[in-house]
Amino acid sequence: SYNKEDIKNERKDIYQDLLIWSLFANRQELATLFWVKCENQLLTAILASCVLKKMAARAKSGKDQFLYDVIKEHSRIFAKRALDLQTKLYAEDSEVAMDLMLTEQKVWDIKVSPLECAFDNSMLDFIAHTCAQRRLNKIWYKQIGASLGDFWKKGLLYGCRRNGNGNLRLCRFFYAPLTRFLVHYIIFIAAMVCYSAFLLIELTRYVNLEGIKVYEWLIYAWFIGDIFEEYRGILPWNNDIIKSRFSEDDENEKALSQSVKYRISRYFYDFWNSLDFISYCITITAVFVRFLYKSTTETSVLARRFYSLSLFTMYMRFLHALLMSRKLGPKIIMIKEMLKDLFRFIGILFVFMVGVGVLYHANMYPAHYDMWNTGGWTYWRIWKIMYIPYWQIYGELFLDKFEANSTTPCTTIQDEWESNPDIERCNQYDWVLIVISACYMLISNLLLVNLVIALFSYRFEIVQANSEKLWRYWRYAVIMDYRTRVPAPLNLIIRPFMTLSKCIKSCKKCCGKKTEADRDEFKRMERLQDISANKCIRTMKI
Repeated sequence: SYNKEDIKNERKDIYQDLLIWSLFANRQELATLFWVKCENQLLTAILASCVLKKMAARAKSGKDQFLYDVIKEHSRIFAKRALDLQTKLYAEDSEVAMDLMLTEQKVWDIKVSPLECAFDNSMLDFIAHTCAQRRLNKIWYKQIGASLGDFWKKGLLYGCRRNGNGNLRLCRFFYAPLTRFLVHYIIFIAAMVCYSAFLLIELTRYVNLEGIKVYEWLIYAWFIGDIFEEYRGILPWNNDIIKSRFSEDDENEKALSQSVKYRISRYFYDFWNSLDFISYCITITAVFVRFLYKSTTETSVLARRFYSLSLFTMYMRFLHALLMSRKLGPKIIMIKEMLKDLFRFIGILFVFMVGVGVLYHANMYPAHYDMWNTGGWTYWRIWKIMYIPYWQIYGELFLDKFEANSTTPCTTIQDEWESNPDIERCNQYDWVLIVISACYMLISNLLLVNLVIALFSYRFEIVQANSEKLWRYWRYAVIMDYRTRVPAPLNLIIRPFMTLSKCIKSCKKCCGKKTEADRDEFKRMERLQDISANKCIRTMKI
């Protein structure tokens, strides 16, 4: 038999089904009505905005601009409702609102927290809100203080006092994500110094393990710990989620954040994670070339190149540390966004460079059919084709290269340049090359380069206008990462003990039990959402 609670829950589920139908049908009035009747209105509004945003993107790809504008506006309405609801909840009860931000709830069989869902769908205003930022500050400083000064003063200085409260603060201080962040990058700097010393001093041809010196061993120890810690969060058995007093204790219900596919897609969504992945791949390639290839002078040089590139990516990764600075963070975001624009623009530049390069080569070296020399990929003619047009973008004229036989020493005998790739073919002079070069440099230097500068200026203005929101948005990602990260290579020692401790706690099954007071608070939180959702509708124009 059904009781009143079951009937109420079933009714709420019906409203959720009706809401998703009204979203797909793009019925704004009905969607508003059903949203108010749903439970978990905050998360529902965020998810509704995300669904509509995806629908708008589909409409745009189908070249239906009118439908795109209508659905996009509907998505903005739900995004604004989520923001207004957050404001009203925070005004009613700030502690309940802050706990709600990271409470995983279930809507449309998707179990996720409001902050996590907002981050995945780039809702800057929601994450930049005071409520969300105060909740993140509690995690960042481990509830020791509200600022960096309070954190050091109360956590380290007062924590050293010999009393129970002092010991608790000191323990929180060392477990705080901020402390983990600082220790991680202190070790990271030490690893970069060791890596630089290894590359400058110790990197020689590999003979045996006895030839490996201390800097190289330290680098490998740090690298193993770092790569393990970086990808530990993707593993299916990793379950580091934040439990609030409102969290449900249903072990059969898995959160969206526990899906391996979701974790992988979210990991590569972050630019810095992609940079980490590239760095790891280059380093592994360098180690593979150094130790597993036959040790020769050529492989030693190749290994040095990979190690050098790996070190460069490590220095680029260090810029991630500056992201947490309120002043420098937006500048790092600008650099990242400008790089994205530059990579998109490279396609246009590539077309111009190849077109002009082929034209140059065809007139300088007529009937040169040996384009893919068997001497190796370094002798392929594509590099010759791209060389002059690429450097002309930066203002190099290369007028002397267009003179006859400018590539001396060279030969005009076909058998010689084909049999020996080190011997260059003599080029021919053609006056048309000067004309083409003048036209190309006019376009590349005055038009294309200035177009890139204009793109950078436009991107700078956009990022500058939203610098605070963008900084707070990416700050969320860093805080949630270092909430569970253990600095490498310390994790190789600490992680086994942490795993053992988790196993013991899970065996006791004494954690996560909700008290009656917590249940009352949960019901009060639901009522607050209902009341605040109705207020949002009354104060907003549908």
